[in-house]
Amino acid sequence: MNEKMGWSFCIVTAPNNEAILKQCIKKIHDEFERSDDYEIIVVGNPKIEEKEILKKTKIISFKEEVFHLSLKNIKIALREKNLKRIFFRTGAICHKKNLAAKNAKYNKLCIMHDYVGLEPGWKVGWEKFGEDWEIGMNIILNKDGSRHRDWMAWDHPKLTNKSNGSGACLIPYDKWTKYMYISGTYFCVKRKFFLENPLNENLFWGEGEDVEWSLRVREKTKFKMNTFSVVKYLKQKPLNDAPYCESWRKNEKLMKEILEKELKDTKKEVL
Repeated sequence: MNEKMGWSFCIVTAPNNEAILKQCIKKIHDEFERSDDYEIIVVGNPKIEEKEILKKTKIISFKEEVFHLSLKNIKIALREKNLKRIFFRTGAICHKKNLAAKNAKYNKLCIMHDYVGLEPGWKVGWEKFGEDWEIGMNIILNKDGSRHRDWMAWDHPKLTNKSNGSGACLIPYDKWTKYMYISGTYFCVKRKFFLENPLNENLFWGEGEDVEWSLRVREKTKFKMNTFSVVKYLKQKPLNDAPYCESWRKNEKLMKEILEKELKDTKKEVL
C-alpha cells in the first residue's frame, strides 16, 4: 500500500466501550472538520450506527479470544477458575495495534486507546512541530487536567540501582535521556517505521508490551516531544497510581538532578 501524507488514527477498543469510543471519534472529526487528510481505524467490535460518527471510519472486527498457549495461561485459568483460559486469551492489544497499522493508508499513525481525546489545536500543533520525527509524543493530561504518562524515563542506571525499585518517572519536556519509555496508551509513529518495528504479538495487555517495544525501538531512533499538541483522557485515571505514586515521584526528583548534572558535564566537555 502506498502511503499518503496525512494521519491514520488507530484506535483499539473492547466490548461495551461504545459511549467513550464515540467521544474519542467525535473529537478527531472536530479537529479535522476542515481537512480531508485523515482516517479513523477502529479495531474491535463496537456497536455504532450513527453515520456522522462513522464518516471516514473503518471498523475492523476482532475476535477478542485468541488461541494462545503459555504457562501464564495456567495461572490465569486457576485464578479465574476457567479451563478455557488455558488455550484462549483476551487482551491481544499488540495484535490489534499492528492490524490497524497494516490497514492504514497515511504516513503518520496516531495509535491510541478509546478513552483518549484530542484537545483543540492538536492538528495545528503537529503541523507546527514538523515532520522530523519517527516516534513522537505530545502532552497527555488526565481527565482532571493533571499531567499523565507522556514524556518518561524508564531504566536509567543511576536510578535502577537504587533501593527504590525501577527508574520509571516523568521528565521535563525540555529534557531527553536515552533511557526513555513510550506508553502504549497513546503515541504517534511514522507508518513505515512501525511496520518495520511492530509490537510483539506474543505479549498481551498488562505484560509490559509497551516497555518491550520502547526498549527495542529506542536503539533505532530518538523519541521526540511535541509540546504544541495535547490529548486528554475521557475518563479519570487513579491518582494513587503511576505517575502519582511515591516511587515515581521520588524518581522524578532524582531524575531532574541527574539530567541537570549530565547537562553541566556536557558543557564542560565542550569548553
